[in-house]
Amino acid sequence: MDFRFINNRLDESIAILELDDPSANTLTYDLLHELEYKFLALEADPQVQAIVITGKGARFFSGGVNIGMLLTAGKKFNSNFILYAAEVLEAITHSKKLIVAAINGNITGGGLELALVAHKRVAVEGEYNIGFPEVRLGVIPGMGGTQRLTRLVGPQTALEMITQGQFISAERAKEIGLVDEIYPQEGFLNRAIAFTREQLNALKPAPTLSSETGAALAQSLSTPFPEGLATLRKENGLAVITLTEASASADAFSTLRALNERLLEARIDEDVYALAIDLSAGLLRADELIDNDDFVVEYGRRVFSRIDGFARLCVLYCNRAMSELEMELALGCDFRFCDQAGLTAEVALPTGELAILQRYPSQLPAALAGKQVTLARLVETGLFRCIDEEDPLAWVARYMTRFLPPNGASTAIGYAKLAISKGYAESIPSALLLERHLQEQLFIGADSQEGMSAYIEKRTPNFKGA
Repeated sequence: MDFRFINNRLDESIAILELDDPSANTLTYDLLHELEYKFLALEADPQVQAIVITGKGARFFSGGVNIGMLLTAGKKFNSNFILYAAEVLEAITHSKKLIVAAINGNITGGGLELALVAHKRVAVEGEYNIGFPEVRLGVIPGMGGTQRLTRLVGPQTALEMITQGQFISAERAKEIGLVDEIYPQEGFLNRAIAFTREQLNALKPAPTLSSETGAALAQSLSTPFPEGLATLRKENGLAVITLTEASASADAFSTLRALNERLLEARIDEDVYALAIDLSAGLLRADELIDNDDFVVEYGRRVFSRIDGFARLCVLYCNRAMSELEMELALGCDFRFCDQAGLTAEVALPTGELAILQRYPSQLPAALAGKQVTLARLVETGLFRCIDEEDPLAWVARYMTRFLPPNGASTAIGYAKLAISKGYAESIPSALLLERHLQEQLFIGADSQEGMSAYIEKRTPNFKGA
């Protein structure tokens, strides 16, 4: 990947990441894409024990999400950009490294949301803006800011900051516990690094990958993954991602990176209303995981969660034996298909500790967890559906047309998926709140008006996916 917006260097065991997109270091899709891969590489590097995030220059840490980008992009891009940004920030929160935000200047909106995922925050002396101005634009912080700020400074202070949309000083930020220390402008970054080193000395060393494993993963991330491991094609609003035959000889990490890129590409495409993943030709080589390390498995789960969090239906087709990692991918999809030829293929089921298994109490009985079963057995339980067709993939594409415009209200269908899959993991009050919020969003969309009008007029609706 050609890195243009993120600079990095090492100071012994501390990595410094610098946002570099003048003049305000605003968050764009490309910057976040780079940030995700930089963090992934540093997470894999056994030499790195801590990461300091800062902005280039003396004026801005980050001015938040690039508003110009949002104004010129479509509604779907904007929605999935916020989703992607939230995913990147959430991944940072799970880092095993110590994360410190070195606030070198103005930090507003999404920039402050980025700083909030750090374990510690230090700020430079001076007069500049800290806060969430989103309500002035008619929105709210959407990348975790409402929740992380509340848990850091308390509900009342968070409510005042967010609803008033006003900025606070560095001194006030320290008073309320938003920042830990304030340092003079001269030598600020060096002081932030020294603060980070002090924090490291007070902590137990974080678990790291072996030198060989970490070096291999870091090298893999510093070079482009082989082309052609996963392809994307569109067919009447359906995006089909295919793992190719080349993936069968590639390592799992490279294949997962390729799958991730195709997923991100499909999610921001204005003309994609549903997703299908074809595993019939390719392979996620779980047997080739480097040292069988959990790092690659966790990365795979992060990629799979992007399917789960995508407000569109996703189906999977496979007609061969599946590894446990591939089954986790299948479980992240909404519907799963195989064909007659694949019924005897064996599947490695994940253990009962995996949270997503709780969604399938009848399709995956506890007695099957961690075992090898045939696809025929999973057809019996209802987890897979068997297709008796000469061209199964063509059948899947035809099957999906019921969920695509003009036949299906794809946004409503996708929101129903989120209400069910995300609500199931929450308490009933939280799940009902999510349901009501999603319904409110649908009522202001064009498809709900079209659907209700068609019902009254006794005609077939013509949905647009809006």
